[in-house]
Amino acid sequence: MKVYSQGDQAIVVSKKEPVTPESVHQLIALRQYLLKQNYPYIIEIIPTETDMLISYDARMMMKYFDIASPYLYFKDMIEHIHLDDVQVEAHKVVDVPVYYDEQHGPHLPMLLKELNLDLDTFVQLHTQSDYFVSMMGYAPGFPYLTGMDTRLVVNHTAPEKRNIPAGSIIIENNKCGITTTDLYEDWLVIGYTPLKLFNPNQKDFALIGLGDSVRFYPIEEGSTTV
Repeated sequence: MKVYSQGDQAIVVSKKEPVTPESVHQLIALRQYLLKQNYPYIIEIIPTETDMLISYDARMMMKYFDIASPYLYFKDMIEHIHLDDVQVEAHKVVDVPVYYDEQHGPHLPMLLKELNLDLDTFVQLHTQSDYFVSMMGYAPGFPYLTGMDTRLVVNHTAPEKRNIPAGSIIIENNKCGITTTDLYEDWLVIGYTPLKLFNPNQKDFALIGLGDSVRFYPIEEGSTTV
């Protein structure tokens, strides 16, 4: 891990290797360790796929520890944490049913033509991959899913923006995602799930969390399987 300063009241912990479940879980372990310590000078911890931003109260640290550089103090502390010894919360495997058709996946016809695939092959490739949640963001409970088959990767977005309802299965470059709220975007929509991933009325408002695994499976119109 590389640790560097981000302004005078934040640091970034960065992973140098490619995004993998193991690298993401290391960042999760670091976040859980810091949260468990309940340090009063930590203001916020924001993880991404490869980095973690930790903002802190520099004045409090300088006064409490009688130090000149909160950054150097933090850097030394993080570099001496043994992440292999950190107990992390168990991660879930979430099965997600999907309608793969033109009604629910308006960009499917265009993609099938571009990728030179028939619908059955596209669905097989999309559902045979094991995805992991490498990042959360953009909208509440929105999971960024890594692990999509390279034969489905596209390097462009949709021709124009459109209303995308919550539950839409989208792809962008080599990532897949599931919208949790209605959005207006130019993402490529390939299907829809009736599974509700976001409920603001619940304490655990997101069904899928950082580090979880996701498996898609196809369902037919009118199916009650969720």
